[in-house]
Amino acid sequence: MMQHANLPAHVGIIMDGNGRWAKKRGLPRKMGHKAGAATFKDIARYANKIGLKYLTTYVFSTENWKRPKDEVDSIIELLRSYLNEMDGYAKENIRVRFIGDRSVFDEDI
Repeated sequence: MMQHANLPAHVGIIMDGNGRWAKKRGLPRKMGHKAGAATFKDIARYANKIGLKYLTTYVFSTENWKRPKDEVDSIIELLRSYLNEMDGYAKENIRVRFIGDRSVFDEDI
């Protein structure tokens, strides 16, 4: 594990702009969310590699529920996919904790 002298203990990221990223490229918004999820995985692994102790990511706000059902469904499926990969993250020394109101999600989440 690489250590950086001035590395903070905790970094927060707000995942925003994925839909705009896709629109700018002529893609459906859900493709932007998919690209954002892939980027998040890269960021989480890099944060672990450099020795960042905590990474908090804000990924789904109550405002997201107001989006078209098709878009919300695609975001939820990305979350499910991520959760299915959890064992792999644990092997990489990455632990995930969900904070906020989880009662609005399906039981399997």
